[in-house]
Amino acid sequence: MPAECNISGCYWGLALGDALGQPVEFNQIDVIRSRYGPLGIQEPLTRAIWTDDTEMTFAVTRALIGLGPTQVLQELEDDAIGQSFAAEFLAWLANPGYAPGPTCMKAVYYLQNHSPARWRNAGRNNSKGCGSVMRAAPVGLWFADALAGELNEGVGPMHDALARISAIQSEITHGHKAATAAALAGAYAVALATNGISPAEMVAPIERLCNPIHEDFAHAMGLLEDALKDRKNGNWSSDVDALHAIGLGWVGDEALAMALYACIRSPMNIKECLRIAVNHSGDSDSTACIAGGILGAYLGSEAIPIDWTERLAEKSRMEQVIEDVVACFQQ
Repeated sequence: MPAECNISGCYWGLALGDALGQPVEFNQIDVIRSRYGPLGIQEPLTRAIWTDDTEMTFAVTRALIGLGPTQVLQELEDDAIGQSFAAEFLAWLANPGYAPGPTCMKAVYYLQNHSPARWRNAGRNNSKGCGSVMRAAPVGLWFADALAGELNEGVGPMHDALARISAIQSEITHGHKAATAAALAGAYAVALATNGISPAEMVAPIERLCNPIHEDFAHAMGLLEDALKDRKNGNWSSDVDALHAIGLGWVGDEALAMALYACIRSPMNIKECLRIAVNHSGDSDSTACIAGGILGAYLGSEAIPIDWTERLAEKSRMEQVIEDVVACFQQ
């Protein structure tokens, strides 16, 4: 099983990123700076709330706990996996969190009207929004150990199984293959991080696995590499400018690339990583949620700032989710 510190770090990291970004989601960077100072928002609010990003991550988590460990997952038919995710997404409607995305809501309303058995039809759209990558971290945790023996080659049956299950969870709500690629990249990044692969070192394996799925994702990863080089060379004077050169994060390919940018720019300090990830004119909470899950899995729970977790309005609920995931792996 993944070490408990990696599991805990991943969940706390994504929730903190989500909660840090929640007050500034939908705001332009000049508005953020006028409200919080020239550096933008720097810490979570008192009684900070997370959004639909974390709530949907919980739904994916519940589905995976119900489905079982990786050795069971890879033997299951697509329909069993799809119905499990669909049922938990349907349950998510009871508590969708702050500002749930319209694509996810529309797909889940379809499930409500037609039952989880119709999961293959729910995501028949052309949306490549970031809703399926923002919730992808648990899939990466589930596969982290199973992938360890294949990481040198970057291919193998467990990579294939990860791609299959990731695609199912993504395409229940998002039909565009760029969203499929981003969701796989988000899960794979967490698996790589859990195996000690640094954010900078995970770019190449992510590109090898995910770029062939859709050219839009490959293009976003190219923009990420350009942004990192230009920032290092001084062509961009700030991380905000570099992030905006990648995009705004409303779509999955951009959100994943922007999150990786933040992780690579601050690979050893999760506070600074999340500050980079939220302070821009785009989907602040989602880019930071993705970044926090990756870097939290990489650095572990000891890197999670306790002074920030104490501010989470539903801290005890997150503690229970982490406890459930650890218990599932131990069994």
